[in-house]
Amino acid sequence: MKKALLFVGIVALIFWANTHKNELAVWFNSDDFYQPIFESDFDVFHAGSSVHAQLKSSYDVKHGFFLTFPCDSMRSELYDHLDGSIRYSFHSRGIELESKTIALPEYPMKGLNSKGICDIALFTFDLPFHGQEEVTLDVVIKSPIMKLAPHQDIRCKVSPAYWPM
Repeated sequence: MKKALLFVGIVALIFWANTHKNELAVWFNSDDFYQPIFESDFDVFHAGSSVHAQLKSSYDVKHGFFLTFPCDSMRSELYDHLDGSIRYSFHSRGIELESKTIALPEYPMKGLNSKGICDIALFTFDLPFHGQEEVTLDVVIKSPIMKLAPHQDIRCKVSPAYWPM
């Protein structure tokens, strides 16, 4: 009887872990979970600059579109109230699912990793997006983000919008 109960408990635990793999990845900070699903150079200083990303995620969680660049600190006065605006659009199979022009968030989600790279989230979204497993994301600079002018090597990435603890 004890063996049967133990077996049922193990099966239930495996089932629970499989249905909660995204949460477990966040809790245990697996390297795979935090890997970007898209990365590119991005010229944020010129209107009309754009990136085009094919997105397919391994985890069904909220993702973010981040600007990344080398930095020494993440002082709020440097990265809050960023100027500029962007337009982003999601497409699937030639159909536009969503398109918005937004001003950058006043207090964006941001962080500094141990390698001296700052991340600033410009917007977040769920993947799969509107039930589509694969989507295309286009982001265009409508007005430049000049507050970041002191930084070089600005890139963008799409990755889960969770911070490792």
